[in-house]
Amino acid sequence: MRYCQLDRIVALEPGKRLVAQRTMGAAEDFLRDHFPNFPVMPGVMMLEALHQAAIWMIRTGDDFGSPLVMLREARSVKFGDFLAPGETLDISVELVKEQGSISTVKATAEKNGKTTVSARLILEKCSTDQPEWLGTDDIVRDLARKKFTELYGSLPLSH
Repeated sequence: MRYCQLDRIVALEPGKRLVAQRTMGAAEDFLRDHFPNFPVMPGVMMLEALHQAAIWMIRTGDDFGSPLVMLREARSVKFGDFLAPGETLDISVELVKEQGSISTVKATAEKNGKTTVSARLILEKCSTDQPEWLGTDDIVRDLARKKFTELYGSLPLSH
């Protein structure tokens, strides 16, 4: 993951709800091009913050049982405000519906109580489709659990 879009997880109910924060720094890699005279977080990066929060919420819900959580669709995406260096996104994702391997998530990000981006995300839990004898699914699961622990600490964070 080149761009980790969550600085910290504030609250977590595994598989149900996650609240996180992301403060944008002035030296972010992508700000050189977006835009030099008016530096703001690209909309796709704000959407990626929602996506990453949803993935961690889902992964923690089944104790990292699914090696992959893939974004299948982003519906009703709406942008409301810019995010400038030094400002913080308050990110909230909540499970709306789960049907088999498909999860529907309501996701929003705000700064100072004003919505910057909102969306309904459709995600799918799946395997790597590699032969079982390779152990790829187990390796990916272990890497995801390790990355979560490195970034945010061990479960549970808070309820």
